[in-house]
Amino acid sequence: MKDVQDVLELGKFYFLNKKFQKAIELFQKIVAQEESNFEATYNLALSYEVLNELDSAKIFYEKTLEVKPSHKLAKEHLEKVVGNEK
Repeated sequence: MKDVQDVLELGKFYFLNKKFQKAIELFQKIVAQEESNFEATYNLALSYEVLNELDSAKIFYEKTLEVKPSHKLAKEHLEKVVGNEK
């Protein structure tokens, strides 16, 4: 795989251009290689949330917080996603 940072930036580019499925593919590649890459898990969760795939979003927000418990945005989004389950 190309440099992880390059793939991450390309994934963000796809996300910003509303090509969420392409973004998910790239973020998944990074996570498969570097499970502790909280930037990739967070962006993967965001992509799933936008597509209303809330179970997947929840999993990856939780993974983000496992690696980086202080990740404020992941906490906020996880609370929102969990709140939508009720």
